[in-house]
Amino acid sequence: QCIEIAEKEHRALWLAFLDIKGAYDSVNQEDLWGILDTLNVEDGVINLLKEIYKSNKVVIKWERQESEPIEIQRGLRQGCPLSPLLFMLYLQGLEAKLERSGLGFNISFRRQGKYVEQLLPALMYADDIVLMAGNKQDLQALMDICGKVGDELGFKFSKEKSAVMVFNDNEGGEHRIQEVTLEIVDKYKYLGVWISSGIEYLREHEKYISTKGNRNAAVMKKRALWNYNRYEVVRGIWKGVMVPGLTFGNAVLCMRPEVQARLEIKQRGVGRLALGAHGNTPNQGVKGDMGWTSFEGREASSKIEFEERLREMGDERWARKVFSYLYMRNVDTKWRKRTRKLSSKYLDNSRIPSKKESSVKKKVKETERDMWKLWMLTKSALETYRTFKQDIAKVNIYDNSRGSSLLFEARMGVLRAKVYRARYEGTDTLCSACGEEEETAEHLILFCKGLHPVVQGNEAEFFKALGFRDSEGRIDIKRVEKTKRRLSDRWLKSRQE
Repeated sequence: QCIEIAEKEHRALWLAFLDIKGAYDSVNQEDLWGILDTLNVEDGVINLLKEIYKSNKVVIKWERQESEPIEIQRGLRQGCPLSPLLFMLYLQGLEAKLERSGLGFNISFRRQGKYVEQLLPALMYADDIVLMAGNKQDLQALMDICGKVGDELGFKFSKEKSAVMVFNDNEGGEHRIQEVTLEIVDKYKYLGVWISSGIEYLREHEKYISTKGNRNAAVMKKRALWNYNRYEVVRGIWKGVMVPGLTFGNAVLCMRPEVQARLEIKQRGVGRLALGAHGNTPNQGVKGDMGWTSFEGREASSKIEFEERLREMGDERWARKVFSYLYMRNVDTKWRKRTRKLSSKYLDNSRIPSKKESSVKKKVKETERDMWKLWMLTKSALETYRTFKQDIAKVNIYDNSRGSSLLFEARMGVLRAKVYRARYEGTDTLCSACGEEEETAEHLILFCKGLHPVVQGNEAEFFKALGFRDSEGRIDIKRVEKTKRRLSDRWLKSRQE
């Protein structure tokens, strides 16, 4: 947001990305306990932390050699969920000094005639620090503060992993911290997001996300993943592993629409892979049976919920200060425009629901379901599907068999029976398995006497044979398995024709 503020108001913005060498390993535990005490942390909590870190020992193993146990009196545990919080508390003195410096990127405004002074000196998360200023002199002063506090706490800043980035200013010069000169760069990866200099500050990150989406989709094609149920494995890995990486920073980042569109295409491709479906199966059916949200829906939930959090934040929070500036000065950033558009699309009258009414995520999901139902009306092939499928939800009827893939096609109304193929190929429509009736999906699944196993009279309900739920919400799994076997039998016979 500060980058866009600087661009829209034609102001300079200087950033210094700082990386601390071996940050967690540099923490002096005795100093940490003292800092926690000055912050009025309860003695019981401090004593508990001391016990956790008491008598920590390591053993060094090299080939067949092993050292004596060595007691560790410095550092925080890598991978421990407490470590980022403890490190931020360890650096709270630095944060306080930066706040009191009177330096930083100016986001002051007037409210009801009263001047509200706001200077944003930095963003800090654990050991990731980015300093912010309106000119190079103020940035250097902030770096001097960091260097001095670093000397006091016993940590060093990395020259290789630290850098300076400039927006809207051609003034040169060097910046130093702890006698180290930092390079001015055109791009930098901060908290997993590539930031580039210039007005298109996410251009590098968009390339990164597009490449990552292609790579993740390609991983799903590895047959080693299919040793178990392909539908379950592919769906689980994509939703639980791949999607979080592709949507990281969704609450604040605004990438170009075409980037999101490419991700949607990749997701549909992964869905077809999991279902064993051909390319002509309707997108709405893939979405419905995979039971996952669109990338736009995920973005809507993240951005709208984040805006709600910002409105409830205290004025002393840095994020709230930026948010207040945007609205008081009417700076219409990409984030504001995008959030406003998503709110209008997914919430009634652009109003965020109260907790008593519904969560944002639930409301977005309901709206997406309604849009999904409307889209299905445009596809004549989905007549049966839209009649019996009411929600975007996972269905436990698919496996790795040929019959499973054909079952999905039949549910979508695009099973390549002769009547379906005749629309495009001009072939005859008589069933080649029994030679008695036209070969439709319903005929093959319920009535064809040339296929096995035989369907009994009391099983001749088409929607149950396709795996749709009955009035009590149950799926007749035995009947679905019979459908798979009959469709598989038809496929084998067609291969022999």
